[in-house]
Amino acid sequence: MKKYPLLFSVTISLSLALAACAPSPAASAAEQTLEALYLEQTVEALTAPEEPAQAEEPEIIEEPTATREIVHTITPGEPGWVSQWWLDTNSSSTAAQKRANGGDDLSINLLERPFSAEAMDYRPDIDLIRVELSHNPTFYYFSLHLSGVNPATSTLSAHYGVEIDLDRDGRGDVLLWVAGDGNSEWNIAEVWVLQDENNDVGGPRPVLADAPGGGGNGFEKALFSPELLDDPDAAWKRVDPSDPTVMQLAIKRSLLGNAGAFFWRAWADDGVKDPWLFDYNDVFTLAQAGSPISGQTNYPLKELALVDNTCRLAWGFEPDADAPGLCSVPQPTATPVPPTQTPVPPTPTVTETPFPIIT
Repeated sequence: MKKYPLLFSVTISLSLALAACAPSPAASAAEQTLEALYLEQTVEALTAPEEPAQAEEPEIIEEPTATREIVHTITPGEPGWVSQWWLDTNSSSTAAQKRANGGDDLSINLLERPFSAEAMDYRPDIDLIRVELSHNPTFYYFSLHLSGVNPATSTLSAHYGVEIDLDRDGRGDVLLWVAGDGNSEWNIAEVWVLQDENNDVGGPRPVLADAPGGGGNGFEKALFSPELLDDPDAAWKRVDPSDPTVMQLAIKRSLLGNAGAFFWRAWADDGVKDPWLFDYNDVFTLAQAGSPISGQTNYPLKELALVDNTCRLAWGFEPDADAPGLCSVPQPTATPVPPTQTPVPPTPTVTETPFPIIT
């Protein structure tokens, strides 16, 4: 039997089917044209190659993000006996006058600026008024007393820190830095310990102002952070459960190389908040920073606002009197007496200048 191509067979079949109902000779030319067009379209539809079926895209199922379980083996306790303390300038008494109560000297990186830029609105949660150091065999504890809480949040909501100069050369080596969140339980959320690995904090002249262009890259290396928890017990923070105006920080002595002697100073900062720009007085000139002292040319505050720190306290050693940024301890002076009289030992006097207690 002779075989015909598929197209020919289909065409013949359609032709026979149409012939059975073919129009009479009297049919109009229009009808014949429509029938021919129908035949042509039908043949094209039957003979057109089939398009390949579209493959369905596989459904992507995202795996849940793995979370690291943090296991603490030791947690700080109560700070205990205060071994060293310092009273910082309290600007709450002059806040209504929109000025600091002294204590600000940008030339030696001593800042008393718990006010907003330009408007000079006072922030009590940035005004350090007393700082304390306590310790036990595992931790150093630092208690930072503020003038009050942030009126907008009803808690301590700035950044707080302790800068530690381990080699006592005037440059901070380690910065314990935390974000206040009102939590009164010891926790490690938003706690950092940063190191100045290349020793450039302080610029060419430690403590002294070297702006503009005198700064380095600050505290550029993390020793402890939310992403770096080689020892999850190394650094902590909390608000004192008995006093909502006290931020308490704890750091393991081992993270400081078990240092028993160092300089330290406290910070409260809700302005620049950038440890990579320390020291601030190497970055901002007085004209850029502004001044919190009314009547001065550069009053009010500008780019360096909402920040307070203390002078530098010496822990565990007797510092040189000319150590840069050192907290000055007033010494009683003897009253001159006539040579014929027996000198009387001077009576210590109480002054308004605070001094540290070391035990």
